[in-house]
Amino acid sequence: MGRRTRLLPLILFGLLLISLACAPKSEERRRGYALEFYRKGLKEYRKGDYGDAKKAFENALNYLEHLSPEQIKKAKYLLVKSAFKDKDYIDAAVYAEDFLSNYPGSPEAEEVFYILVESLVKVAPDPYRDQSYTIKAIQKAKEFLSRYPESRFRTKVEEVLEEANRKLAYHEYYIAEFYEEYGYPYNAALRYREVLINFPTYFSEERLAYKYIKNLIMTPEQAKREKEKILELIKEARESLEEVKNPEEVKAIRNRIRFLKGEIERWNEIEKRAREETKKALKSYKEVYGENYYYRKLLKLIEKWKS
Repeated sequence: MGRRTRLLPLILFGLLLISLACAPKSEERRRGYALEFYRKGLKEYRKGDYGDAKKAFENALNYLEHLSPEQIKKAKYLLVKSAFKDKDYIDAAVYAEDFLSNYPGSPEAEEVFYILVESLVKVAPDPYRDQSYTIKAIQKAKEFLSRYPESRFRTKVEEVLEEANRKLAYHEYYIAEFYEEYGYPYNAALRYREVLINFPTYFSEERLAYKYIKNLIMTPEQAKREKEKILELIKEARESLEEVKNPEEVKAIRNRIRFLKGEIERWNEIEKRAREETKKALKSYKEVYGENYYYRKLLKLIEKWKS
């Protein structure tokens, strides 16, 4: 037993010596990998093999502690450009934001910022889907134009901004059409109004105004349907109230009834505002566009709902 106890420190000491001997070799190996991948990245980028260049720079940055500050900066800059040129726009945007957070005042920042804006628009889906990337692209494009008013990329960024605004405009328009088609005129009217205010140049303004007023006219019908559904829910809640004994459950049901009554009042207010806004909007429409085809259709629609 005593012999084993004496051997244990010797074994541990031997392992320590081995690990210390290997450590410099391991670090030297990592330094070699860093430089190897960095040089390969430069080589592939010059050849125009941007996918391979991107992969090499990513690998080099896994060993960035063995690269000089200038090499790290150059690797990150060319990584942005490689991803962008390889049409990998998600990675281009991610790497661009990383570069800008680390080197905001560098000479390369202007170009990287432009790549970020362009990449965000490229990543953004068609107008039928979520436009979070489009909204971010618009924000970044405006920031770019404010920060670099004399930039050589100004024209390109303005074009990107125009493309992003158009995509967002059609997204809002398609949502309005969806609500209109599925019988939610109040929701459709709100969306058409937003399109009128924010994106009038992308559509026929007189047709947009027509669709806005048309859905205002139909809003009382939606209000009527909604109130009927709510009244049915109130009836069910009152019936269940007669069967409940627990005070907490009674309290919960009464709160529900109170909430539902508030919803009826809300729809009454929506209906009232829609009627008032219809009168004002119709008058403005006539003043701006005259008694055109759309105006006459609106008058017929009003007569239809009155009858």
